[in-house]
Formats: sequence, C-alpha cells, structure tokens
Amino acid sequence: MNRYLARLQREHRRLNRLIDSCRNTARQNEMKTLKRLRLKLKDRIAQLQRQVGPATP
Repeated sequence: MNRYLARLQREHRRLNRLIDSCRNTARQNEMKTLKRLRLKLKDRIAQLQRQVGPATP
C-alpha cells in the first residue's frame, strides 16, 4: 500500500509541473483537465493516508 501511495504522490507532483508549464492561454483546456486529474489524485492520496494511518519517522 505504501508503494502505491508513493506512486500516487509522484504522479501528483508530475501533474503540478505539467500544470505550471500550461499557464499560457493556448493550453487552458488542457490545464483544466490536468487540474481535475490532480484533484482526483489528491483526494485518493488523502483517502489512502487515512487508511494507512500516521507516518512513522
């Protein structure tokens, strides 16, 4: 489960970088799609983190 969570977090960071590169007006539709996907990933990450419990250092 932790591996899956780490993969989702990497994907979320990748989407953040893509969204930052889509800031020009010609790619607004693509940016909206990426933002929706990023939000879904963020929600899934939060759900998994609640299931796993607090991280232990």
